[in-house]
Amino acid sequence: MAFLRPDLVLAEKVLAIGGLVALFGGFAALIYGEFAPSVGFQGLVDQGIGGAGFLAMGAGVLCFVPLVARDPWRARPRTSEGRRMARRKAAREAGIIALNLVCYVGTAFVALGALTALDRAPIAAGATFVLCVATFLLYRRHRKRNRQTYELIKPIGIVLVMLAFSAAAATAGGLQASRAAADTLEGPRKQTCVLSGFDEHRPTGRFASLSTAELVVEFIGEDGQSVRLSIKEQDRAVLRQIVDANGIARITYYPRTGVFVDAEPLGENRATDGISGAS
Repeated sequence: MAFLRPDLVLAEKVLAIGGLVALFGGFAALIYGEFAPSVGFQGLVDQGIGGAGFLAMGAGVLCFVPLVARDPWRARPRTSEGRRMARRKAAREAGIIALNLVCYVGTAFVALGALTALDRAPIAAGATFVLCVATFLLYRRHRKRNRQTYELIKPIGIVLVMLAFSAAAATAGGLQASRAAADTLEGPRKQTCVLSGFDEHRPTGRFASLSTAELVVEFIGEDGQSVRLSIKEQDRAVLRQIVDANGIARITYYPRTGVFVDAEPLGENRATDGISGAS
């Protein structure tokens, strides 16, 4: 890749170093936010740190876009004839990519649909399935014999993927950070709530160790609206406050980020009022 070569100018070296720092720094911020306390003001701060982590990763990937596009831009044709040939070659590569999608992805989806229809129309569905498998195998054989390098489309595709990742990370990080900032300015909200649901989401898969379990507690507030609060596994002990209150308490929380602060048990009379008000 261009950003690993020694012929970079000073500005390109700064971009490469800045991109690496932003990428690793953003990833570290996300991991820290995943295992840091998730309740109280510290939980709100961690929400902001997580948003900043997404923004940093998006900015880090964006720093590498000029470096990836560097060599293709310098190698672009300078004459009108060269540009015309490049457009033809790019169109041919794009057509092959579209054909790949049809023959690989399209046949796979049609074959799956045919399998689901075997009980209703076994002959037609079976013939369709066989045709899809044959098309897939024959086209794969053709592509192995006629390999395509995608010299023009490949850099463009890489740049588009990087831009899409940066946009997605910026959107997610910006929303999360803005919610945390708004909750910081307005402060926590308090209202009498009745426990209405509880769910536990545990990470699975190869990278499950990089995230922690999330406990989602749902309440019905005084206004009849649902209040969903998220508590990480490391803060499970705060659920004792809700249990001790028999599921009816005055909850303090940050509404936009769903960060739990504390739960104050109600007296017997106030608890009865809370139940009747919620119902």
